[in-house]
Amino acid sequence: MEREGTDVQKQECDFLTGAATDSLVRQYVALDIYDHYMNSPVMGSEAVAIHVLDNWFMTGKVKMKSEIDFINARIFADFNRQSLVGLRSPSINIRDINGNEVSLFGETEQQTNRFSILFFYDTDCAKCKFESILMRNLLEDKNYPVEFYAIYSDDDESAWREYVADLLDIEASEVNVTHLWDPELDSDFQRKYGVIKTPCIFLVRPDGIIMGRGLDSKGLFQMLDDVFRHDDLYYGTPES
Repeated sequence: MEREGTDVQKQECDFLTGAATDSLVRQYVALDIYDHYMNSPVMGSEAVAIHVLDNWFMTGKVKMKSEIDFINARIFADFNRQSLVGLRSPSINIRDINGNEVSLFGETEQQTNRFSILFFYDTDCAKCKFESILMRNLLEDKNYPVEFYAIYSDDDESAWREYVADLLDIEASEVNVTHLWDPELDSDFQRKYGVIKTPCIFLVRPDGIIMGRGLDSKGLFQMLDDVFRHDDLYYGTPES
C-alpha cells in the first residue's frame, strides 16, 4: 500500500479544516481529523494528529470538547513529538548492566552502519515477557546484523538481572546486545521516546533516523525482513 507522506497529509488536513467557515463545523472537522489520525492503524499517523493539535487547538483557533481532552492531547504530544517516524532518534545517556555510561544517538557518536532496535520493557509486564521471548527467538533465528538495546524501565536491579538471564540471554553471532537501565530517570527516556507504557519498540536506521515505532516483534521483523531481503530476480521470470 502506497500512501502520501505526512507533510502532504498535514497540508490537506489544514485545507479541510480551514475551509469550514462556521466555527462549529470547523470544530467538528478538526476533531474528526484528529481522532482519525490518533486511532489510525497506519504507523506514523500520530505525527499528523500532533500537527493538527499544534496548528488548530494549541493556537486557540478551535477548541476541544473539554479541558480534560485538551490536557490529555497535550500530554500525548509532549511525550511523542520527539520520537516520530522520520525524525532523528533522541540522544540519551544511560547505564549498562555493568554500571558503565552509554550514549545512544548522540551527535558525536560514531555511526555503526547497523540498524538499531530499542526495546523498552518492565519485569512485571506480562506482555513484555511474551515479546521478550519472541524477540529472543527471532533474533537467534534471523541473526541479522543489528544493534539490540534492551532498556529496563524500572529500578529493581535484582529483578532486572534475573529477567535478563531468563528471557533476554540472546545467542546470535551477528547481534550486538546491550542491556541498559536508568533507575534515577536522568536520561528522560520516557518523554523523549514516549514510554508511557511497556513494551515499547523502535527501529532506527544506521543514520539515526527512526524507521519504525509502536512496533511488536512480529511487525519489527517484517520490517527487518524487507531491509535484509536479497532476492536474485531476473527479468522475465515468474518471481520477478
